[in-house]
Amino acid sequence: MQTGSFNVKGYTSRRAFSGFRIPIPLQSTSIRRYCEDRKYVFNHHVVENLTPDSYLVLERVVKEAHIYDGIAMCSMGMLPKSVSHRTSLLQRCIDAEVSVHFIFEQYVVQTSSDISE
Repeated sequence: MQTGSFNVKGYTSRRAFSGFRIPIPLQSTSIRRYCEDRKYVFNHHVVENLTPDSYLVLERVVKEAHIYDGIAMCSMGMLPKSVSHRTSLLQRCIDAEVSVHFIFEQYVVQTSSDISE
């Protein structure tokens, strides 16, 4: 990571989300472009397991969130459907002072009140 830069970890998924199945290279390109437009440092993306309702990779990214300044993914639809699981993941990011960026929705979660919106 570059010192003094805003470092973002990308998160992608092979599964359909929000009614779409977007190829990993397109998700990665979207995250990379988002970062470039904002002068963020894009740290290579990770890919979620194909297993339905498995969020092992996302859990690992959140556990390691303190390494980054932000996590970026294409859509909120990539988060767990369970409200409690989704809220827990986002709150852990906030507690680690890591923002979560949803590119398609153009929304960033930075505070607990952002979660409820």
